[in-house]
Amino acid sequence: MIANQEIDELAKLLGIGREEAFKMALKEGIKELRLRKAIELYVAGKASVKQAARIAGISLADWFKVAKDKGLLIQITPDEIEDEVKALE
Repeated sequence: MIANQEIDELAKLLGIGREEAFKMALKEGIKELRLRKAIELYVAGKASVKQAARIAGISLADWFKVAKDKGLLIQITPDEIEDEVKALE
């Protein structure tokens, strides 16, 4: 569990209350864990581009940015492209 001292220091650093600091830390931690798992599944070939974005809780466009930043090879099928085009219409 996160040490009380760490939360207190974070709250002070951010200039917010202890409870708010804890909520922010939890939210950011969940976001990071989802992204990490999405990348893991994508690299292992267990998730498509679209699935990985969904797992990470981000848009497909944001997934492409993440993939670029992480140096991941983008593999998208024609069906996935067609699905995205239909969704935009």
